[in-house]
Amino acid sequence: MLTLQPGPLPAENTGGDSGGGDRFWSFIRPSEPPQPGVKDGKWPREPLDYFILEEIEKAGLLPTRHADRRSLVRRAYLDLHGLPPTTPQLQSFLEDQRPDAWQRLIDELLASPRYGERWGRHWLDVARYADSNGMDEDIVHPVAYRYRDYVIASFNDDKPFNRFIIEQLAGDLLPADNLEQKRTQTLGVGFLSVGPKMLACDDPDKMRRDIVDEQIDTTGRAFLGMTFGCARCHDHKFDPVSIEDYYGLAGIFLSTKTLTKYSVVAQFHQHDLSEEKHTQRRSKIADLEKHKADKATPGEEKKRIGEEIDRLRKDLPPAFEVMGVTEYPTKDAKVHLRGDYQTLGVLIPRRMPVAIAGKAQPKIPGDQSGRLQLANWIASPEHPLTARVIANRIWHWHFGRGIVTTPDNFGHLGQQPSHPSLLDHLARRLIASGWSIKHLHRAIMNSATYRQSLLADPVLKETDPENRLFARWKARRIESEVLRDSILFKSNRLDLTMGSSMLTEQSHKYVDRKKQAEYIKSMRRTIYLPVLRSSGYDGQKAFDFPDPAVITGRRNVSSVTPQALYLMNSELVHKSSRALAEILLGDTREAGNKDRASWLILHLLGREATTAERERGEIFAGAYGKDENSAAWAAFTRALFATNEFLYIQ
Repeated sequence: MLTLQPGPLPAENTGGDSGGGDRFWSFIRPSEPPQPGVKDGKWPREPLDYFILEEIEKAGLLPTRHADRRSLVRRAYLDLHGLPPTTPQLQSFLEDQRPDAWQRLIDELLASPRYGERWGRHWLDVARYADSNGMDEDIVHPVAYRYRDYVIASFNDDKPFNRFIIEQLAGDLLPADNLEQKRTQTLGVGFLSVGPKMLACDDPDKMRRDIVDEQIDTTGRAFLGMTFGCARCHDHKFDPVSIEDYYGLAGIFLSTKTLTKYSVVAQFHQHDLSEEKHTQRRSKIADLEKHKADKATPGEEKKRIGEEIDRLRKDLPPAFEVMGVTEYPTKDAKVHLRGDYQTLGVLIPRRMPVAIAGKAQPKIPGDQSGRLQLANWIASPEHPLTARVIANRIWHWHFGRGIVTTPDNFGHLGQQPSHPSLLDHLARRLIASGWSIKHLHRAIMNSATYRQSLLADPVLKETDPENRLFARWKARRIESEVLRDSILFKSNRLDLTMGSSMLTEQSHKYVDRKKQAEYIKSMRRTIYLPVLRSSGYDGQKAFDFPDPAVITGRRNVSSVTPQALYLMNSELVHKSSRALAEILLGDTREAGNKDRASWLILHLLGREATTAERERGEIFAGAYGKDENSAAWAAFTRALFATNEFLYIQ
């Protein structure tokens, strides 16, 4: 490969202004930038490639060659499904010589329900999803799973992202043509409820305002990449967000009911979206039970009432309850001086932050909280932040590094984009596609940038070790859920049943620690295991599962000793290794140990074994003796599970 003399990379931003005050780059509405001129016009495959190649050429470098087809197919499956391809799937792609084979593969992967499970988990990191409250009262959220399933379905259906925003902030306020639509929309507002909350606070006013603060902070960071929570006590020290802006938003959420009571122990509001005929039966049962409990009711009549109650209860399904907020009596907020709700300043009408929305604000009717107006404002194609923030998140989840490397902070303390024109291009392309996330996947994965090889010129790695230029593919370790699911999948143990909850506790009951140890033994995909805030699962924690108490747009990636110990000693790995060894021995009854080593390497790593690997496999299995074939290949499998080839997207 020809190597050019490298030039300097663009300077890394360490904060500060790029235009002064409210003209900071992220507050300027993105416009479609002109396509850059490049020297190598044959390399780009998608418009986005021109923006990447422009910076590579400015640095005096060249992009990396195209990855081989085996690497690409495994990359695509892990990226979009969170599961490696089977050997038949791998072979099918390798044998497909049609010019559009890669595009067909992407479309096939995007059409699978496995896609929503993989990319829905990315959004659940942002939504700080959990099945228990954590904090002081770790009660179970028995119907929180409905929000999780809603997120998965939204990604599978390619729900326009602007609609996805509106439903999560104000889905309960949208008109609906039928009960199914009403349920779907209302499920979205679980976003505002699933965050951790102090439920045993003996000061209900403080409790309510702390919940509002958490909702403001999460909404700002999730959709806008803005840290509004900093302005609770004073004007934001770095971004043009005033304390008045904060309390303009606070009024919106103070006019929103999250809890049904604010006394110890507080209870969450839930929507009952049962079919009307079932609601009527439950209402009648409640009336009869009240009458039966009345001391004045004669004994014979109580017996008759009991029989009637039993008849009504027969085949009555449980109430279809949805965790989520609703409207509350409207209330504008006064500024809390130094954040103290007992020391009040001027009254601020409910509104959006002036620095972003300007003075021409959406009108909020006096009898509405303003959540719907807030949602519509955030979801507007004219908003300077929204499309940029989600486009950057999608890019980050594909490459392991965002164009803005602080995906939850697009303010002055966040990093400026490495490729600002590319970010604007992606944002405008997303809007033009009808806010289709799948359209953005296709644009990114069809690009020459995405299809680069891991095997790059050494000078490129030395010049740009962090891959800020995206001039090569940089391997990234699979997430904790992908690791567990892949091990189960490759040993034919993974249960691909979708949806529902594994929790059996009733509403407002505390987490049962004894049952928690059983959840991880399930064969379900990891996204369906209950997420308990006060504690997690050892294997998931070892591989950097995020703290569900806070929004996480970028996961930590560590390399620590417990990871190796888990891959050697965990029950998951040992059971899966034994199961896969039995499959191997059944499929290769007449084969020798060299062929068995080849079978395993192809099955787990997606490539042909080398001659040296085949010979090592034969020697390894032979050391166990003929009577220990199963144990030998289980041990060989464990070794392959722990390899970088299995653990990394390459």
